[in-house]
Amino acid sequence: SSSILDAAISLFGQHEVSSIKAHALSIQRIDQTISEVSEWIDDSFTNRQNRIILVSGSPGAGKTLVGLRLAFAADYREDAVFVTGNAPLVDVLTAALKRSYRDRSSRRGFDLAGYPKEKARSAIHNSLFKIVKAHKFLGERGAQTNSSDGRLVIFDEAQRTYEKGRMVLGSKLKDHEADLVLESLESSYGEGCVVVALLGHNQAINKGERGVIAWLEAAERRGWEFVVSDESLQLGELGHVDGWSGHPARKILNQGHLADSLRFYRNAALEAWAGFVLDGHAEPARSIAEELSQEGHDIWITRDLDSARRWVRHRRVGEERAGIIASGQARRLAADGLFVGNKPSIADWMLAPSGDVRSSNMLETVQNQYQIQGLELDFTIVAWDADLRRTNGVWSAFKMRGANWQRDLELSVSKNGYRVLLTRARKGMILFVPRGDRLGEDETRKPEFYGEIFDFLLLCGARTLEDEIGFESDGGSREDADNPN
Repeated sequence: SSSILDAAISLFGQHEVSSIKAHALSIQRIDQTISEVSEWIDDSFTNRQNRIILVSGSPGAGKTLVGLRLAFAADYREDAVFVTGNAPLVDVLTAALKRSYRDRSSRRGFDLAGYPKEKARSAIHNSLFKIVKAHKFLGERGAQTNSSDGRLVIFDEAQRTYEKGRMVLGSKLKDHEADLVLESLESSYGEGCVVVALLGHNQAINKGERGVIAWLEAAERRGWEFVVSDESLQLGELGHVDGWSGHPARKILNQGHLADSLRFYRNAALEAWAGFVLDGHAEPARSIAEELSQEGHDIWITRDLDSARRWVRHRRVGEERAGIIASGQARRLAADGLFVGNKPSIADWMLAPSGDVRSSNMLETVQNQYQIQGLELDFTIVAWDADLRRTNGVWSAFKMRGANWQRDLELSVSKNGYRVLLTRARKGMILFVPRGDRLGEDETRKPEFYGEIFDFLLLCGARTLEDEIGFESDGGSREDADNPN
C-alpha cells in the first residue's frame, strides 16, 4: 500500500512517513508500542536473553509499519532484518526502493538518504538486504552481504510460517519453520537474539500454515522467553489454548495489540461488513452497508465487467491506483477474460503508470489474494467466481479439478481469501458477479451458481449500478439485475 511504500522509502532516508502522519491517535499508539518493544530488545541484547516479542493487530492497524520502523531505526540497523511472509510485498517494496533511488539520484545527484549518486548502488543493495521473503530467509540469510544483520529478526505476517514437512525451496522442512528460525539464530549468535513476530489474524489463506501458536510452542521447546499482551493471547487463533498467560517463560507486553486502523474510515467498517458477509449474516452486513451508504461509501455490484471498468475509470484520478482482483481458485473467470493463473509481476502491476500495459490501472490483468494480501488499491473490482458460493443457504468452497468443480473442505481458507479481496480498496469497491452460461452448455458456469451469490450480496446491502444516478450500465435492464437467473 502507499503508506508502507512511503514508510520503507522514507525510513531508510530518515524522513517522515508522510502518508500516515494524519492518523495522530493511531501513530501515538504505534509509537508507544515501538518504545516498549525497543526496551525489551535492548534488555535482550544487554542481558543476552533470547526472546520472541509478539505484536498483534487488526488489518491495517500498522503492524508492518512497526516492523519497518524497528528495522530501519538507527540503533538496530547493524542487527536487524525485516522478514515477511508476504512475498509480493517484498517485490513491490524492493522495486519501489530501486525506483526511488534511481529517480532521485538522476535528478539531483543524491538519493533519499543523502548518498552521492555513485554510491547509490551500494545503498540500494544494503537497504534491500533488510527486506527478505520469509520462506527464503533460512536458505539465504547471510549469503547476500557481509553485514551482521540478523540478530534482530522482525518477522511480518509471522502467523504464516509453515509446518514441518511443507515443501520450501525444493525440499521438505525438517521441522516447523518457527523452530528452524530460532535454531538458526542460536547457531549464528548464541544468546541475545530477538524475534519480533508481527501477527495478523483471520488471514490464513494457505494450507500448511501453523498460525500464531507456532511461535509460542517453538519458544517453549527451545527455552526462549516470549513477551506478549493479554489482548494478543485472546485472539481467536489462541482462544482454545490454555496455559500461555501464566506460562513461566511469558513476559507481559502492555502495548502489544494495535486495534485502531490507519486506513480510511470506510475500511474499518468494510472489514466488519466482509466479516458478516462471509459468516453468512446478511442483516448486520446490510446495516453496515446502509451506514456506509449514508457516508457516501456505497458497496456496488454488477453483472457486467465492462460496466465495472467504466465505474472505476469514472472515479480514479491522478496517481490513484485501481485494479481487478479475484480468488486464486476463480478458474472459470477465464470465460470473462480474467485469468487468475497468469500471475503478472506484482511490482509492475502496482507501480507502473497508467498507459503501461503492465499497470493495474489498465484493468486488464488480475491479481489473486496471495499476491495482493498486505497491499492496497484506491479502487478495486472484485470478481467473484463459483469457487465460493451459496448452497442450501450457507457458503461452500470449491476447486476446479480437471474439468469440473469439486468440493473443497478448506472452507475457512477460501473465506479468508475472499476476506482479503473484500478489504483491499481504500476508496471504492465494486463486485463483479458473472451471469454464468445461460445457454446451458457449460456445467461449470451454471447461472444458479452466480445468481445465488448475487442475491445474497444484495441482501447484504450491495447496490446495483442501476441504483446510481447518472451512471449508465451496460449490464442490461433493471429487471435483469433484480432477476439474475
